Amino acid sequence: MSTAAFERAFYAADPAYDGRFVGAVRTTGIYCRPSCRARKPLPANVAYLPDAATARAAGYRPCLRCHPDDARPVTLREIDTPIGPMTLGATDDALVLADFSERRMMPVQLATTRRRIGPTSEGSSPLLDRAERQLRAFLAGERVDFDLPIQLPGSPFQERVWGELLRIPYGETISYGELARRVGVPAASRAVGRANGSNRIAVIVPCHRVVAAGGGLGGYGGGLPAKRFLLDLEQRQCVPAISV
Repeated sequence: MSTAAFERAFYAADPAYDGRFVGAVRTTGIYCRPSCRARKPLPANVAYLPDAATARAAGYRPCLRCHPDDARPVTLREIDTPIGPMTLGATDDALVLADFSERRMMPVQLATTRRRIGPTSEGSSPLLDRAERQLRAFLAGERVDFDLPIQLPGSPFQERVWGELLRIPYGETISYGELARRVGVPAASRAVGRANGSNRIAVIVPCHRVVAAGGGLGGYGGGLPAKRFLLDLEQRQCVPAISV
């Protein structure tokens, strides 16, 4: 990349370039990810270095806002499922993405993954293999839970909502209003709905188990047919067998 390309990415705070270089600010002695949302310095005061190690060796300190030393590569894989194509993403240690490839918010989900976790690239990994096997087994009705390390960083409010989703038992549903009450904000059903829609690990973090108060499905990032499939699947698995 040319210096001009580095500069364009840095001043656009483009998360697609995280992991490809860091911006080192001469006037403050701090280096940042390209996606850093802190106020940008004058272009003449920025040096573009290949990585954080080079920046540290040159005497720069990591930014306390974007935490450039915490960036970890994310390996992506797209898989076909009965509810549509899904994109999985994992670091060496945790699953960080499992979302519907064709949803309108997918570019935002990928950008958020790059900003909060690290740069993305397609590839393979043992954890992606494990996640794919478990997801396929779940969608086939062959398992009712997941045994996967996940990492889902967000705002404190989002993390409260997502944590509560994990407590909804298989085969059960709650309303958006009930979810709002459970996270301590009973008047914030819409905010809870937005946090639900921002969940980057669909199915495994079961946002599909939150439905409208009147009995309707409500919204779903993967589309209502996918939500109906998941709810029907869980209901069938929970119906006890009748002895004859």
